Amino acid sequence: MPIKEKEDKGLVYNVELNVPQKLGTISKCLFSADRLREGKLPYCVEACPNGVYYFGDENEDAVTNGTSKETVRLSKLLTDNAGYHLMPELGTKPRIYYLPPKNKNYPFQEKDRMEAKESLKDTDV
Repeated sequence: MPIKEKEDKGLVYNVELNVPQKLGTISKCLFSADRLREGKLPYCVEACPNGVYYFGDENEDAVTNGTSKETVRLSKLLTDNAGYHLMPELGTKPRIYYLPPKNKNYPFQEKDRMEAKESLKDTDV
């Protein structure tokens, strides 16, 4: 769906809903907030055919995979898979974790796993 500029500049939008953005602007992902209120997973998590997205609550230490509907502990998932934040040194306090690809050509060295584990200590997970 193409992005359309809003014609009525006086219209007030609810920022929790997915709304069309002005062409050329950057917006933050809201994780399909309208679907979350309905108790559903975000579109990207539910629709991914490869099952690479997990979504959940860091405070409850639980995440769900949209493909398998499997719920796992976030802390275990991050520790076992060397999860990490992208550029935490910028001070933006990211809430997104990345997991390196599995079955890659170069397996993780134990020192990489330990570095990832050490970096997670600062995030209370």
